[in-house]
Amino acid sequence: MKKMLRKIPLVYPLPIALLGTKHEDKVLYTTVRNLSIMGENPPLIGVMLDRQKHVLSHLAVGATISINYPSTTMIDKADLCANVSGDNFDKSSLFESTFLIDTPYIDECPAVIIAEIIDYVTVKKQHLFVCQVRRTLIEESLFVDQNIPSMNILDPIIYGLDEKYYKIGSVIGKASLEGKKLYQEVKKKLAPQPYSFHFKYKLCKLKASGKSYRKLAKQYDVYHETLEDWYALYTMFGRTGLTKQFATTLAKTRFTDEEKANIVAQIKSGTLTYREACQEYMVSLSRLKNWVKKSRT
Repeated sequence: MKKMLRKIPLVYPLPIALLGTKHEDKVLYTTVRNLSIMGENPPLIGVMLDRQKHVLSHLAVGATISINYPSTTMIDKADLCANVSGDNFDKSSLFESTFLIDTPYIDECPAVIIAEIIDYVTVKKQHLFVCQVRRTLIEESLFVDQNIPSMNILDPIIYGLDEKYYKIGSVIGKASLEGKKLYQEVKKKLAPQPYSFHFKYKLCKLKASGKSYRKLAKQYDVYHETLEDWYALYTMFGRTGLTKQFATTLAKTRFTDEEKANIVAQIKSGTLTYREACQEYMVSLSRLKNWVKKSRT
């Protein structure tokens, strides 16, 4: 049962980032709360800014910007940059700036993206900048697994639509692995379950009473060939032929290619019937028929 909320863009998580750019000799920073991945090949990100941002007038297609990810220890600086206008306060005074591709970035931030604005669109009171990643930087001391840093290591600040800041929790799983486990479990549940001895014995008794394979297969949802195999084992070995232990014994029986060819040759020549071959060599009827079928291809 769901309850109705006010209309909100409920998309989580929202990482806090600090956008950096340069205008003439002045370094400008502003906090960004709306970031999105727009592609991986080529690597594209979307940056949404509202019209009130002081830095907006200095951004255009072709400009290069930095996207700086502050750690949770920088929450006060990130919040100040979000709520104080660049017209009233020089936010660059809060940080030590380094330059790459003539673009300022915050050395204190553990991870930084240098990106070029390749397009933008105005949506109501928002400007969406589409940016192509030119460089990705990470603190040298941080561990990187397969060229991708863990979120726990970066310790990013996460913004909530409830106007609160959060931090990343513990790792709960690995992409593709968790789904693979569930897939195997579901497949196992949906797969045909092993038939019980009593079920097989019941169908063999019905067949012995005159019921046809076709009717039994349809009524009990069992393959015709499977029924035939059970009945052959039942008529040759009695109830024992339907037990799990006997089935295991048959499954463990191994034959060389030469032995298989010899048995098939005897069946084809009429020296042995299928039933006689089953009894003499302790092999199931279905395996024998499969060998004969393969010999004809």
